[in-house]
Amino acid sequence: MIQTLEQFTVDICKHFMTTFSQVAYVKTYVQEVPWQRLQENGVPHIHSFICVPDGIRFCEAEQCRNGPLVVFAGIKDLKLMKTTQSGFEGFYKNEHTTLPERNDRILCAELFCKWSYGECRDFDFDCIWNKVRECVLEAFSGPPDCGEYSPSYQKTVNCIQMCILSKVPEVSSFLLSTFYLNNIEY
Repeated sequence: MIQTLEQFTVDICKHFMTTFSQVAYVKTYVQEVPWQRLQENGVPHIHSFICVPDGIRFCEAEQCRNGPLVVFAGIKDLKLMKTTQSGFEGFYKNEHTTLPERNDRILCAELFCKWSYGECRDFDFDCIWNKVRECVLEAFSGPPDCGEYSPSYQKTVNCIQMCILSKVPEVSSFLLSTFYLNNIEY
């Protein structure tokens, strides 16, 4: 039985490294895509499903022969929107600047976040992934009764990263250019 995506990728790496002496490097990638059975008037459909991602969980593991087993995990395709309390202000301006500052705008974004656990240890990967996702939602939105203002997209990204690093010690780092919110328009 597969316990977690991370453990599955670790098991695949170990299998190839211990079974095949000619293998010098292994890299695995696995993602979880959530499907939900279609229903009509509360009756489950016999064979049809709909994809309902609220963030796709993925992970990678890699190992060089005689090297450490390294595990990465992440969230992708998590669509988030703030209808207020998001600004676009305080940015560098020059002769090419055409956009005016705004202190209230809609921020709609799609998250991609990939982190490293460093060398593989005995982690509760499900718990860690859920904590990271909670940090993303908390830092993006703020408290449910009042929200939280962010003067820029970049500040929002920084707040999310800092929240994760302060609350989830198992996350050793974010990989360069593997954490971003894509602005999207609907």
